[in-house]
Formats: sequence, C-alpha cells, structure tokens
Amino acid sequence: METIQSTSLWQMVAAALIFFIAYGCIQTGIIHRAYAAWGGAILALILGLVDVTTAYRTHIAWETIFLLLGMMLMSGVIGKTGGFHYIAVKSIQKAQGQLTKLLLLVAVIAALGSALLDPITTILLLVPITIRIAKVMEVSPVPFIVTEMLCGNIGGSATLIGSLPNMMIGSSKLTSVTFNGFLLHVAPLSILLFAVTLFVLHRMYAKEWKQLQTKTQDWKSLDASDYIKNRPLLIKALIVWGLTLVGFIFHKQLHTSVAIIALAGAFVLLLLTIRKKDELEEAVHSVEWGTLAFLIGLFFIVGGLVNSGIIEAVALKGMELTSGSGVFVSILVLWVAGLVSAGVDQAPLVAAMLPLIKNIGVHMDLAYGWELNPVWWSLAIGASIGGGATLIGSHANLIAAGLAMKEGHEISFTKYLKTALPLTLLLLLISTAYVVWIYY
Repeated sequence: METIQSTSLWQMVAAALIFFIAYGCIQTGIIHRAYAAWGGAILALILGLVDVTTAYRTHIAWETIFLLLGMMLMSGVIGKTGGFHYIAVKSIQKAQGQLTKLLLLVAVIAALGSALLDPITTILLLVPITIRIAKVMEVSPVPFIVTEMLCGNIGGSATLIGSLPNMMIGSSKLTSVTFNGFLLHVAPLSILLFAVTLFVLHRMYAKEWKQLQTKTQDWKSLDASDYIKNRPLLIKALIVWGLTLVGFIFHKQLHTSVAIIALAGAFVLLLLTIRKKDELEEAVHSVEWGTLAFLIGLFFIVGGLVNSGIIEAVALKGMELTSGSGVFVSILVLWVAGLVSAGVDQAPLVAAMLPLIKNIGVHMDLAYGWELNPVWWSLAIGASIGGGATLIGSHANLIAAGLAMKEGHEISFTKYLKTALPLTLLLLLISTAYVVWIYY
C-alpha cells in the first residue's frame, strides 16, 4: 500500500481537519452527505493531499461501488414482487394471533431479509405490512418494529452483502476476506446474538402482553396471495437471486469478484424483467446514486489521510496501546467500531479503519496472512451491531422510525435507547468472548 512518508505537518493537519469537518457535516445532516464528502474531496484535491490518478487507481474501492450498485438494482426489482408482504401475512396466520409467536416470526424475517438483501430494503418492505398486521390485530406495532430494527442489524452482520460496512470490508483490496468467510466466521456469531436478542425482547414484551389477548379474528380473512403483485416477476427474481447467491459462494473458484457477480445478476434480472422504458427508469431510480457518490467522495478524503501519513501514525499509536497483541487489537477494533457506530455514520468509520488496520497488520507482520482476519471480523461485527444501539446508528433504524411516525406510532429516541443500548452492550461483550475464544 502506498503512503507518503515525507509530508509536512500542515498536510497532516489539513487532511485531519477535512476528514473531521466532513464527518461532522455528514453526521449532523447540515448538508447532504454526498455534498459533504465531495466538498472534502475537492479540498483534498486542491491542497494536493491526493491526486485524481492515485485516487482512481488506489484509494477508490471500485469493488465496493459496483457491488453496492448491483445489490441496489436487484433489491429494487425484488421489492416490486410483493414476496415480502406475502411472507409477512403468512406469518401472522402461522402465529394464529399469538403475539409472542408473531414476534419470533417477524424477527426471523427481518434477520434473513437483511442477510440476503440488506437492512434498509428489508425495513422498507416489512415495516408497512407490520403496521397493517398490528392494526388488524388491534395491538401496537412498536414492539414488532423495534424487534425488526435490532434483528435486522444483527442479520445484516452475517453476510458480506448484508450491510454497507460488510460490503466495504469484503470487497476491499486491503482485506482477504470472502463471502464464505463471513458465513463461516461471522454468521455463527450472528445466530447466537440473534437468539440472545430475541430471548431478551421476548421476556420484555411478554410481560406487556401477558394480560393482552387479541380479540379480533380479522387476520383470518387476509389472503396472502393478494399481496403478490407480479408472480412471473417473483419467479424470475427468485431464480436469478438464487443463482447470484451460488455465484457469491463459489466466487473464489470462479476467479470472479463478488462485485462482478452482483452486476451480472442485476443485468440478467433487468434483461428478464424490463420491457418498457418506464420500467427501466423505475429500476434506475431504485439505485441510491447519492450513496454511491458519497462513498466515492469519502474514499478521496480517506486517501488524503493515507497519503499525509496520519493513518500510519495512528497505526503506530495503536500498536503501542495494544503492545502489538493480536487479541488486544481485535478487542479494541470491536469496541471502537461498536461504540462509535452507535452515534455516527458507519461508512466514514469503516473507510478510515480499513487502511488503519492494514497498517497495523504491516507492523505486526500479519498483513498478508490469515492472522489479520479476526481483526476484520471484529470490525464487521462491531460496526453492524453498534448501529442498532440508537435510532441514529443506522439508516434502517431511521427509516423504520419514520415509517412508524407517519402512521401515528412514535418510537422516541430515549425509549428506544433504554431497550437497545443495554442489549447492544451485552452483544458486544458476547462478541468479545467469541472472538477471544475462537481466534486466540
């Protein structure tokens, strides 16, 4: 990895100021995060902290950009099928009106949906139908939505494609982790954390529901098949998505990156489903172009940190704090990522941590071996789990709270924090024990 050793103090100060000012603008929402990132990127270019050619070749993680683009396109098509709504209605009927059973079912749907698509898409599809189901059952949807938020973040941590932090880690040239690596190393922990979360939430909400029994039987009249908007589209989407997942699993044997497989899956799905110009425009609009632009600008800013020598300086300080111990590095990364992700945007954090961890690995002679992978897993786990601690910790949480508020069901910041923060701290403790036990 390239670093510029002979940089002056003013360049280090300028790179740090640009990063933290952009970070502050992104977090506070004073301006759109894409504008904040590109404002910082342009300043870094003007000051000579990074140049376009080096950024294009070295600092911009094109694998992440293309993987995210492919996933957005496929999620947009799958979301139109009505398949999620069908599963949700079937769940209420399977629960037979029992609230604790329904809690379990929506938790499973949220976790699996987030692992296979992403938490944002899952929340957008699941929360509206959850509110509808709760209305039919004459109960508050808030416990179910909170469960979906927490379980969605945990489910998203299980796979390379389940969250933006995981995509950034798994598709970065700085790491050696794979799709199967997430399944083997992170998914088992995610399942454990899901079980703990569900146990805690079940115990908490069961007390509220003990004296409450749904009197209405209106849920029996719901017809799940009515929610399938386009059956042929659903079948095509499931087939292509299934083949894409197979491609992810065998991408090493195919000598193809997950980004190319995601783009290929999206291209095939669009070819099979797009027949009219307005359908193509709808597919294009399903892509969050602002997020892609935000990430590209962010990579420019982080490139400035790398070139100025700040990343290497922080890496050396991290080595001093942890005495060069792999277990202490993993624990430090896990808790820093977990606690910081609770209150700030995860993308800038992960973008800055990637070269930092790589530099720490270089100084520990672990940069090119499997020994550094536990630190990557710690970063993925901490960033994903920490995002569930607060309403502002993840975009999925903000969207869920907004959808609930729109329907007259407020999920206050304080009330959510009382439930989610202690649970998140417990999950981080369990994750710490898991990392130490499995890898050290």
